[in-house]
Amino acid sequence: MMSGRCQPSGRTGLRRKQLLLCCAVFVGAEWGHINLSSHANAQSAPAVTGKVGSVKKQTPVTKRKPAPRPRSIEGAVEDLEVRTSHRNAALHTAGAVTSIGGAEIRALNLNNPKDIAGFVPGLSAVEATSGSVPIFSIRGVGLDDFNASNMSGIGMYFDGIYSPFPVFYSGQMLDIQHVDVMKGPQGFDYGRSATGGAINYESVKPTDQFGGYLTWGYSSYATNTAKGAINGALTDRITDRFAFSYRNGDGWQKDLHNGNRYGASDLLALRNMTKFELDDKTSLLLNIHYTRNYGTPNSPQNTTTDSLMGLPVGTNGVSGSNRDATRVNVGDFPVSRRENGGGAALTLRHDFSFATLVATSAVDAYSRRIYDNFDGSRLERSDYYFRDNYFVQSQDIHLTSRTASPVRWTVGLFESFDHIDGLYKHMEKDLYELPSANFTSDYRQQNVSFGVYTNNVVKVTNKFRLIFGGRYSMDQRSYFGGTVDNDGAVSGVPMANLTHISQTRYNNRFTGKVGAEYQVTPDVLLYATISNGYKPGTYYSAAVGSQQALAYVRPENLVAYEVGAKASLFNHKLTLQGALFDYEYHNRQTLVVANTLTGVAGTLGNVPRARSRGGELQARWVTPIKGLDFNAGFSYMDGIILKAPSSVRGMSLIAPISNNTVLPFSPRFSWDAVARYQWNLSKNYVMAYQVSYTWKDNQIDGLADPNGITDKISSMGMRLALRPANSKWEASVWVDNLLNKHGNTYSFSSNDNSRVEYRQTPRWIGGDLTYNF
Repeated sequence: MMSGRCQPSGRTGLRRKQLLLCCAVFVGAEWGHINLSSHANAQSAPAVTGKVGSVKKQTPVTKRKPAPRPRSIEGAVEDLEVRTSHRNAALHTAGAVTSIGGAEIRALNLNNPKDIAGFVPGLSAVEATSGSVPIFSIRGVGLDDFNASNMSGIGMYFDGIYSPFPVFYSGQMLDIQHVDVMKGPQGFDYGRSATGGAINYESVKPTDQFGGYLTWGYSSYATNTAKGAINGALTDRITDRFAFSYRNGDGWQKDLHNGNRYGASDLLALRNMTKFELDDKTSLLLNIHYTRNYGTPNSPQNTTTDSLMGLPVGTNGVSGSNRDATRVNVGDFPVSRRENGGGAALTLRHDFSFATLVATSAVDAYSRRIYDNFDGSRLERSDYYFRDNYFVQSQDIHLTSRTASPVRWTVGLFESFDHIDGLYKHMEKDLYELPSANFTSDYRQQNVSFGVYTNNVVKVTNKFRLIFGGRYSMDQRSYFGGTVDNDGAVSGVPMANLTHISQTRYNNRFTGKVGAEYQVTPDVLLYATISNGYKPGTYYSAAVGSQQALAYVRPENLVAYEVGAKASLFNHKLTLQGALFDYEYHNRQTLVVANTLTGVAGTLGNVPRARSRGGELQARWVTPIKGLDFNAGFSYMDGIILKAPSSVRGMSLIAPISNNTVLPFSPRFSWDAVARYQWNLSKNYVMAYQVSYTWKDNQIDGLADPNGITDKISSMGMRLALRPANSKWEASVWVDNLLNKHGNTYSFSSNDNSRVEYRQTPRWIGGDLTYNF
């Protein structure tokens, strides 16, 4: 452990003022609704929040119990209704929005939050460590850092709950209703300021109808999957929905020498939602959730360590480009994982006569213990032990207008507090040819964030509307700790501090958005927006040997220009969304590989100026052939550095960076397509067939790293399903990565300059059986 570690003395006066302000707004809203006279029920057609211009007029109606609906596959009827409303809202929103319904997610066999990236134009998602730190990027904006302590430039939300750290979204998706991906700077409608965009995963909510489903599946590598949900009314005013998902299977990777397996799954996720209808205008939603992951991490492959050492291929690494993606060389390193996390959230919704109040308060915690063969070889050259504990508290309160007026508006405030107690032990025994050469990063990172925001759509004429929004953000980031030379391999003194920081930084920024939209017809929209976003300054928390590598990284700024068009044609049989964008970066935060006292190492740095341009197109077509429909997406992106750094805070780069270098996580081209066909086998049975394909271009994983580039990644999937006409059950067979591609999905240079690569999961075949009740 680090000697002389500093600990923060407690929450600051700044934080106390923020909490008092939040409480005052919350209490004031509550007092207001208690004193207002009762109105008719506002349960009908609630406005879709969180999207520009998506708030619709609501007409109060008399409350009544909904008519019974037919049984459905895992809530497919509910999903169809929600999907339709969200896509209609997206078509009337001045900004690029992709919405994927729960039925589509299940049919495409998307089990992990990052899996949606293959079917969202402009979205990339990779795993930078052994299945624990997914990196999301929208139009090249996101998080380049592989450390779990850093925050993304994309706002990640689960049921409206802000999740700042990658570990919170590395598990399973269960009982999903829809996923919305909103591109461009966000934070004017809800949540925290984000430079790249926002992704919101929404679960199926409780209703007063009894029902549910159970699904069991079996697939490659002896993988069993069980999931289900049960829904119903507890009283006339209380409804509840419980959902679970469990996945267990053997590892898909096998060690060359000892036959040990890696990439095994053992994941459990539980969630219970209880809705309390306090009166016809007010409801509370309690969300309690838990997840754990006891699987075995997958291992990367080291492809050049043997050639660098003059040893036969396969001694410490693996063979070249035609190697088997399932064969790894881990040795005796005790690779393992033990992760647990959970939390609770309470959402208050109240319909005033003039606006709807939504207030969400949430608390989440996560614990992670991982032994990771990070270097991909059987040598201890860059192996890690992660032991960190996370805590996040957040609150978002906003009012959205609901009256018929020329101005549709949202005002709100956001507050969050989080901290990490982290210990990263970096083991490099074989690199230094000593009995041991271990370095430990032991630190506490603490963040306080506060923001007030507004978004407004002003009706100028029946067809022309102006958009303007603004946000004031204030962030405080504290870092206490650094890197210890456990065995004195570099300093000559065991337990000496190689690096150490004890400081607090403050950032505050005004960001804004202006734009216009023109409703050519009720089903055709043109729009143009200019917005800017900002990401607070940060620190690099890995075990590093140079003080400069740990030092503060300045805030990131982005100015985004976007024009687009949306249309629903031929009686809504064909929907189109297209957008062109031009992004200008200042001080873009990115991963840079440099020389330190402990060898080659990644760190975070700022790119003074960069630019990204491109376009996207999405299409959905219900063809004239009954039962046949197509979905497709395409994106083009040209992200380059305009002013390249020559060093990182005085540290030399292992490879030069020049102007016009491609930005990390900015694939030039990507596209996806899904075709579905459903037909009646007979009066009583329905058959459905689906084929999907995704393709992404090469992308750079970090700057100044000659090994940091991925392959072109493609995957074809197929699914065949049979169900009775009443949807009482469904049986399906499916295959992912049908062509058994094994591309490099993430790569980097290890401490000895060898090439380390993570590989694409091989062909996966399985079947599912679902019973609805």
